[in-house]
Amino acid sequence: MESLALLVALLLALVLFTGPISMILTSKFIWNYSIQSKPFWIFRRILVSTISPIGMAMALFFMFMPIPLGTKSVAAFGFAINVAALKREYFRDKSWKRMFKIESDDPNGPAGQN
Repeated sequence: MESLALLVALLLALVLFTGPISMILTSKFIWNYSIQSKPFWIFRRILVSTISPIGMAMALFFMFMPIPLGTKSVAAFGFAINVAALKREYFRDKSWKRMFKIESDDPNGPAGQN
């Protein structure tokens, strides 16, 4: 039983800490520093691209299991932070509103035809 509790604690720590680690790696300071060194930039991008989806998968696992609400809220927080970190990594210059914009800016498209 102790090993099962240790496993659950490690999985919850994975959910809780992958988001902040990814956010630190995608911060403006480290982003600008890594642009100067191509190997460091590639390593940072691979690390963020690996740990964030793992943290998101574990968070979804905890959110859909029949466990107490406190643990589910920690998992939801970890999921949200990982999504924000991935957005900062790949879509740094786009706002959230623009990412999910359904209508296009094309005046000749369906939205431009009145």
